[in-house]
Amino acid sequence: MHYKKLDQALLGKRIRECRKRKHLTQAQLAEMLNISPKFICEIERGSKGIALKNFVLLVQALEVSADYLLLGHHEHTKNNDSSTRSSLDT
Repeated sequence: MHYKKLDQALLGKRIRECRKRKHLTQAQLAEMLNISPKFICEIERGSKGIALKNFVLLVQALEVSADYLLLGHHEHTKNNDSSTRSSLDT
C-alpha cells in the first residue's frame, strides 16, 4: 500500500478554514487545546506539526472529521463520527 506524505500547509489551511467557520480566534482555539496561540499560527502556516493528542482535541473543538482535516474528504458532523466510532467499538 502506498501512503501519501501529509501536506502540512494544506492541513494548516483546512484547520484555519474550520476555525474561522466556528468564529474562533487563534487564541480561543489555543486555549481549548491548552497550547500557545503562536503554535496555532505555526500549525496553520504549515511550519509545525501537531501531536496526535492535540489533533484529537482539535478535531473535537472544531467539530470536524479527522478525514477532512488530513485528507480533504467531505466533512462529517461530530454526531456522524460518534456513530462511526460506536459501530467500530462493537
